[in-house]
Amino acid sequence: MKKILVSLITLFSLASAHAQNTTTGTTDDAGNGYKSAVLIIPFESKMYFSDIDRDLSQKTEMNFHEIKAKFKAALDQNIYIALKQYYSPQSFYMMEQDEALKELSYIYNSIGFKYEVVPEEEVVEKETTGKKLLGKFKKKEKEEEYIDAGVNNGQIVSQVDNREKYMKTQITNENLLPNLDQKYKASYYLFINQLDIKRSADMAYLATDEAYKREIKVHYTIIDSKGEIASTGAIKSRFSSTQNDIDKIIKEHFPLIAERMVNNLLGPDQAHVE
Repeated sequence: MKKILVSLITLFSLASAHAQNTTTGTTDDAGNGYKSAVLIIPFESKMYFSDIDRDLSQKTEMNFHEIKAKFKAALDQNIYIALKQYYSPQSFYMMEQDEALKELSYIYNSIGFKYEVVPEEEVVEKETTGKKLLGKFKKKEKEEEYIDAGVNNGQIVSQVDNREKYMKTQITNENLLPNLDQKYKASYYLFINQLDIKRSADMAYLATDEAYKREIKVHYTIIDSKGEIASTGAIKSRFSSTQNDIDKIIKEHFPLIAERMVNNLLGPDQAHVE
């Protein structure tokens, strides 16, 4: 518990300095009181994995803790902004720090994670052919690459599962949602489970002019106040191997990821992507 609180305090204090100048839009939310509330729960410090922090550090002179904190705060704020059109978002970054740290510690100790197969690939990209920034959305069924374990013709067959997976939230404390509901009155709880930033696993990019592309992958789970899953999965966005400007990475990709996440919550009948 003590280690969790120390880590939260460090990240929270660093992130607060960056939250207002690393994303697009504003968090001024006056007038949204009639909309259903959504509580955004940022990822825990240990759920951040990056292959590029050394490159970013050389470019920005930020240390690894500052880089993580900046990504964490910026993702939270972009989701907040994307939610505003449809919901009344609530962010721990806009609460009293001591109270926010206490609440996040309680939440992190009340949940667990489980790897699940990604139901469909979701990749958001920006349009670059003379048009304004758009959320280009790709969705495809995952190929089956799974063999059940068992015995075949007297030979033991081991399980092989190469399908892409994501980290899904599991609530381990049955009192969590009732306690959160009593305090926040939210219709949905949006958990950011994990943030990965790494070299893309898609070998097709090796044939392009660039040596490879990097990939942002945001794992998330949205649970309603009754404990039912409203939306869950992972959303990816890819960028150049030469891009080491953290502000540009955030500005170009986090709004697309946040918009897709909100559209997934809304469902096909309400979501609209130009």
